[in-house]
Amino acid sequence: MNQTPDNTKSDNDRSADLWSFALRCYAIEQDHLLSLQQNARLHINDALVAAYAVTNQLALDASCWQAVQEGRPRQVLHRVRRYRLAMERSDPKRARLLEWELTLERWDLSLLARCLGGEQSDLTDYRRIVTRLSERCDLSVDAVEALLGRLQFSGQRV
Repeated sequence: MNQTPDNTKSDNDRSADLWSFALRCYAIEQDHLLSLQQNARLHINDALVAAYAVTNQLALDASCWQAVQEGRPRQVLHRVRRYRLAMERSDPKRARLLEWELTLERWDLSLLARCLGGEQSDLTDYRRIVTRLSERCDLSVDAVEALLGRLQFSGQRV
């Protein structure tokens, strides 16, 4: 179900909405998303912001999105995640790293929220989003479209 975009939202409002959307999606799709992260090099936040943009018919600025994907905060997030995953589950520092990772995930989503335009998107924006996401991971365009459909449905459920 698509909604008309709210062009009056501040960056903080949009970031909070994206975070809420992400939490709803992740609660339902966690296993599927983690599998794609592990096996298809999908960055979950990229899928979540893409699904949010499509759901709310918002354009997603490609150069901004690329800057977040290649930026220092995303690199730090990847390092923290790799380090945490390499630790023994019994390591007492592991829980703290998980907290840091969650904080970095939220920061990453906040940066991605700034890439969402206030203008209503069209089919060209949708195709660009799907293609870009497909190019950044090991998923076909059809698989990305199916994923975005799942996330849209999950993000709308209450």
